[in-house]
Amino acid sequence: MNKETVPNQAEKSNPEGEALQLSPEVLDKIKHPRRIDDVIREQSPEERKSNPALVPEMIDDATDD
Repeated sequence: MNKETVPNQAEKSNPEGEALQLSPEVLDKIKHPRRIDDVIREQSPEERKSNPALVPEMIDDATDD
C-alpha cells in the first residue's frame, strides 16, 4: 500500500468533486480567532473550575471582576 492509493480521512469525507464552502463569518473566525483570555472570562465558574488547563490563580482572577 502506498500513500497515493490510500485516501486519507479528509478525502473519504469530502470527495474531490465536492468543494466545501464556508460562510464568510466562519472564515473570519478562522482567520481572526478570539483571544483565549476573553473566551475564558466568558465561561461560567463551573466551566473554569473543571478546566484542567487553568491553575487556581487564574480561576480566582477571573471571578474578581
